[in-house]
Amino acid sequence: MQRSGTTLLRRLCDSHPDLAVTNEFGSFFNLGQPYWVYSWRLLRRWGQVQDKWAYDSAYMRQGGRRWRNLAFTLRYLRCLAAYRTQPITAVSVTSALQQLFPHAQLVGDKLPQYMPLLHTFVGQPNLAPVVIYRDCRDVTSSFLLKVRTTWRTRTWASEVDTAAKIAQRWVDYIELMEQHAEQVHTIRYEALVQQPQPVLARLADWLPVDPAGFVTKEVRASSIGNYQDNLTPAELADVLAVAGPTMARLGY
Repeated sequence: MQRSGTTLLRRLCDSHPDLAVTNEFGSFFNLGQPYWVYSWRLLRRWGQVQDKWAYDSAYMRQGGRRWRNLAFTLRYLRCLAAYRTQPITAVSVTSALQQLFPHAQLVGDKLPQYMPLLHTFVGQPNLAPVVIYRDCRDVTSSFLLKVRTTWRTRTWASEVDTAAKIAQRWVDYIELMEQHAEQVHTIRYEALVQQPQPVLARLADWLPVDPAGFVTKEVRASSIGNYQDNLTPAELADVLAVAGPTMARLGY
């Protein structure tokens, strides 16, 4: 779920010399569709995003380059065109991404909105789903701050503009994670920021890659418990009313 440490996890993975992870590119949406349908929907996604963030870390480092996401999308679709006579699969998506990142043994994409599609990803060849989860109170606190500022004009903001609504989505996503526990790798955010080495060692075993390749210098534990300063007593009560049993089950 958003505000659960997904960006940190993506950066950690992308720092590994054997991994390349795009940022909310959406390449694993619309699997099973014909190439032209898939391409149109990916271009439509670019139209919504444009250059609000960069799909590719290389463009992020360059900074200020206009049309960077469109250029990246078109390069990707050219690579994917080799599969235009058949429905797009996870195998064809990963093949196209690996052409863009020839140094990488494994490629991926970070996007919290994949979570409702988790049931379609598990068990697919070439896919190794990773889910990160975080204390619902801190997720709600961070989410409310975003939805009241940066995200306030988004069309979906009204769906997650209260503590109770955010907590309910968190519960729904946790239940999806638990339903597929045998087929996904789960990471507890608090464990990652407090003890990154053993957490990343388990992730490396899941993928598999060399655990020594992760660069952990930006990992900080300072965001744990921020809800205490940012949630009102009423908001905290709403979170506990909705998510309390699930939080307790997870040890929060």
